[in-house]
Amino acid sequence: MEGHGAPERDESRALVGGNLLDTLSEDDRARLLAAGRERAVEAGEEVARQGSRGDCLFVVIEGELAVVRAMPGDVEKHLATAKRGMVLGEVAVLDRGARSASLRATRRSVLREIGLGAFEALTLYGGDHGWRILRAVAASVHEHLAATRRIESAVPRGAPPSPGAALRWSAPPAPTLAVLESLEAFEGLDARDWEAMLPHAGIAQVERDTDLVLPDASGAGAVIVLRGALSPWLEDGSGPEVTMPTAGPGGFVEHAVALGLAPEHRRWRARTPARLLRLDAGLFALGGAFAPRLLYALSRSLAATLRRSTGLAMHFRMAWAHPNAPAALRREA
Repeated sequence: MEGHGAPERDESRALVGGNLLDTLSEDDRARLLAAGRERAVEAGEEVARQGSRGDCLFVVIEGELAVVRAMPGDVEKHLATAKRGMVLGEVAVLDRGARSASLRATRRSVLREIGLGAFEALTLYGGDHGWRILRAVAASVHEHLAATRRIESAVPRGAPPSPGAALRWSAPPAPTLAVLESLEAFEGLDARDWEAMLPHAGIAQVERDTDLVLPDASGAGAVIVLRGALSPWLEDGSGPEVTMPTAGPGGFVEHAVALGLAPEHRRWRARTPARLLRLDAGLFALGGAFAPRLLYALSRSLAATLRRSTGLAMHFRMAWAHPNAPAALRREA
């Protein structure tokens, strides 16, 4: 296993965030921790194994855990160290995928282990407390994804990209939303729910190869792909962000306002004819009838995007480091 020094570049920022507990009120922290059970582990003990099913998440109460990933050739890479207050394993819980790294105690530690069922019960049916906890978790996953994009982008961030095509939003007929009912991330919402949301939604058609900059002037809380595919495009228009995945049906291509965050303009290109859904920010607000389920769907979409992004980043980093890769790419790696 590699040493416990600083991870290569800043990849750890995309895997382990800051102290999530400190972003919650004392009461909300207590609700979150009460949903789990205490687990004490000794130094060297494996808490979770890479490739195993993500059926629970962990909060570090005392001690610290190493986040390690098995690499080709029986090499193990130390990615990050998780300390008190950090939440681990939420991506696998949200997207129902396998764990992308192993967790191992570096010294005696105390954790709170929160099962998938308990996490869903708290965040979906826990009232105001559950909404605030879920929003904090979603914002944490958003920051992990944003960190990955900042690390991997070949173009420095500065002024917003030049304007894209203007979207023409219209009232959506109910049948156009049926596709969302078939997507796993939106399984908590049915046809009656979507029909009730129609007055707070809009539809836009996009032609293939159209460049868009989101968020647009509509003030949408979130924008979701209903049909087709959009790829994130470099700000200078030179090509796709190769370590960022294409967004297909059910993928959120804009969501910052829904999480109460400052919007960050991003360029997208329609790879096929596409249909987009706009949802007003009020649908995600505290007390909204659909807010917990929409936030959960957003969290699942972000988790799936983060998993694919880190996988793509690793793939391209390994390719760029290859001795036959162009020199410019090897420098970027």
